Amino acid sequence: MLTRPGGSVYSMPCAVVTGASSGLGHGVAERLVELGWDVIGTVRDPSRVRDVTFETVTLDVTDFGAVEELGSHVRKVWGRLDALVNNAGLLVNGPVEELAAEELRRQLDVNVVGPSALTRAMLPMLREARGVVVQVSSVAGQIGFPLMGAYNASKFALEGLSEALARETSDQGVRVVLVEPSSFRTEIAREGSLVADRGSSGHYIDAWREHDEWVAWMRSDEAPDASTCVHAIVAAVTRADAPTRVAVGEHTASDIRRHALEVIAQVDESADFLEQPDL
Repeated sequence: MLTRPGGSVYSMPCAVVTGASSGLGHGVAERLVELGWDVIGTVRDPSRVRDVTFETVTLDVTDFGAVEELGSHVRKVWGRLDALVNNAGLLVNGPVEELAAEELRRQLDVNVVGPSALTRAMLPMLREARGVVVQVSSVAGQIGFPLMGAYNASKFALEGLSEALARETSDQGVRVVLVEPSSFRTEIAREGSLVADRGSSGHYIDAWREHDEWVAWMRSDEAPDASTCVHAIVAAVTRADAPTRVAVGEHTASDIRRHALEVIAQVDESADFLEQPDL
């Protein structure tokens, strides 16, 4: 049994899930409610919220004052927090050459700085409850893909941030889990932001063609349903035996493993390279 501020008894575990108006966040929040959790789901646009079974709070994760207010709200309502699921995200597409500084900054603010601020606001309560931070990362946090440099940068950064956080809090009873999905049928893939002056340099026609084919596939019924990923995130929240990284999706684990071997080979090549005399 848990105790609210003021002494009243409260028995339900509690979670904050960001980006809960649709897609993965909505599915995770609804499933946690089914499992007996109390959930606050953050949404950026309240007009998109339909028939939810959990409390919603309007939040832009880059509004750091509002993030702090949410932390205070959780403390007031529940007095503790068992799980934070950093799911809210943005996908900016386009060649690195054509990325404007403000587009890259927006990508990093939403996908890295926002989750960091939320974690900072919630960590004291998570520590008290011996809770968990679940970071919704991506296979793109391990492997670079054409036209996804900004998104890759944000997810690579989230991975490093989370590794550091896991080591910092491992002796404080706080778990940190990175869920690394591949492509699933979600809103972020359908609504990815295209950079300004798409294809203006004329050097990326083939890459854009492949990207358009991927987007068309993601919008079709052939793309994998997101329920598998929802299950993985919920398991990361509810199971204490969850590993630090949970790769989810067809071929995701094998793709990451293959890339890791490529990195090892490159490191081995660097040793040979540095042993050669200067030309």
